[in-house]
Amino acid sequence: MTMWWWRISRSVLITLWLTLFAGTAPAALGGNVLAVYPHFGFSHFKVVMPMLTELARRGHQLTVISYVKHPQASEWANYEQLLISQPEEDQSSTTINVVSLSKQTPSRSLVTLFGEYFDLHSEGQKTCERLYASGHVETVFKRHQTKPYDLLLTEYFNSDCQLALAKLMNLPIIGLSTCALMPYYYDRIDLPDTPSFIQSEFVGFAGALTWDERLVNFIQAKVLKLLYRYHSNRADNALVRKHLGIDVDVDEVARTQTAFIFGNQHYSLMGSRPQSLQFVEVGGVHLTSQAEQELPPDIAQFVDQSEVPIIFFSWGSMVRISSIDVDKLAAIVEVLERQPLRVIWKWETDEKPQLDSTKFLFVKWAPQLALLCHPKVELFWAHGGLLGTTESVHCGKPMLVTPIYGDQFLNAFSVQNRGMGLKLDYQDISVESLAQALDKLSNKNYATRSIGISKIFNQRKNSPLDTAVWCVEHVIQHGLLAAELLQSPGIELKWFIYHSLDSVCLILVALMALAYSLHHFSGGRPSTSFNSNRRRKSKRS
Repeated sequence: MTMWWWRISRSVLITLWLTLFAGTAPAALGGNVLAVYPHFGFSHFKVVMPMLTELARRGHQLTVISYVKHPQASEWANYEQLLISQPEEDQSSTTINVVSLSKQTPSRSLVTLFGEYFDLHSEGQKTCERLYASGHVETVFKRHQTKPYDLLLTEYFNSDCQLALAKLMNLPIIGLSTCALMPYYYDRIDLPDTPSFIQSEFVGFAGALTWDERLVNFIQAKVLKLLYRYHSNRADNALVRKHLGIDVDVDEVARTQTAFIFGNQHYSLMGSRPQSLQFVEVGGVHLTSQAEQELPPDIAQFVDQSEVPIIFFSWGSMVRISSIDVDKLAAIVEVLERQPLRVIWKWETDEKPQLDSTKFLFVKWAPQLALLCHPKVELFWAHGGLLGTTESVHCGKPMLVTPIYGDQFLNAFSVQNRGMGLKLDYQDISVESLAQALDKLSNKNYATRSIGISKIFNQRKNSPLDTAVWCVEHVIQHGLLAAELLQSPGIELKWFIYHSLDSVCLILVALMALAYSLHHFSGGRPSTSFNSNRRRKSKRS
């Protein structure tokens, strides 16, 4: 009896010990996840990396087709990385000029918006060709025959050719939008676009929209949906037919098999809006406590020795700030030299401006989150990329934003509209304008406002990562049924039925018929009062 009791007690103690000291246990239902992220931009893949890391840590099997490699992939037996890039093409430590500063335009005209759409379309088709030429699609098809996948994780950005995999494998889909959601994805989850006040990724206006801005917003929201469906998606379908020899309508796949779309945004920055159950805000999902601590020795020394506030100046990884026009550079240097600030300046080339090294520190790379969260860094001059903007909101730092292209205009105006900073267009940079902007940002109201919004951004019921992982595991467990129950009936309706135009037309016809009847009934007959007057006149005569 004593020996039997000892064995049971020892088993219980061992179980408790493993539970307490082995960390969080893997998920009870280990899923087999296929993730396809073929876009070349490291900033895009940076958003999804923490999710993939957590899923791997929780015991899910991951097959990841991507352009950018995960730096920790080799540490996990359950994470397989299938790259469609060459090693020297990895974007994680390089900076490229996607858009030249000399071609930057502050105009958000329809010509500019549609031009950006066609550029994205072309880029998306190149991405699709790389994906299907890699041979990885055939690899995962073969594996699915013996060990079926449970879910497709992918990015919803500028192409949908990868959704053919979900169709052929009969998988639910979770899409990720690394920027503000593109207007052509709204209808897939019945997310209201409401162009009177909701701005999509392509536009950017200040405050309440004027009539002409609402007109531009309305046209781009509606026309881009049609362009994407009948131009980009048709090209996707043709590309799938060429490589796989089958006919697939990727738009239909997206509408019927999408469970969730993760949006890399949060209402504290982008504003409140009508929502869909399928749209889940995970803005800040890429933020980690470890990244907040990663200051290299040279930067840490510069920061620690500073007795004045510091401005961090970086225009991201997609534009070389070192390619700035000479006159703009001269104006920036003149103003910054006069400011009671130290400057940490992201500069990509070895040839740097010859300035006072005690005031200016030029770096090819900087740990952005760690710098922004440092108490001595009081201002961020950014280009309005969503990752940097989100990091600044998280750390509660005011911003000066110079947008260059794409969603950066929307993000810049979001910062300005929220009272967390100012927008300064590239063309407008001068000694006078920059000095005026920095003087205005020195007002403590911007810092106070930024800290207040930061608290709201960070105080959530669940962390962005926990929210995303819960959604993924929910879909793994329930499959296409989860997607089916989440979907709005509105996605199946024709546009005229969705907007009740058939009912409106019937009501208008009935009203017109009633008006006609009333007019016909009284038409040609003199009024009662008129007849009475005639009779009175007749009697008098």
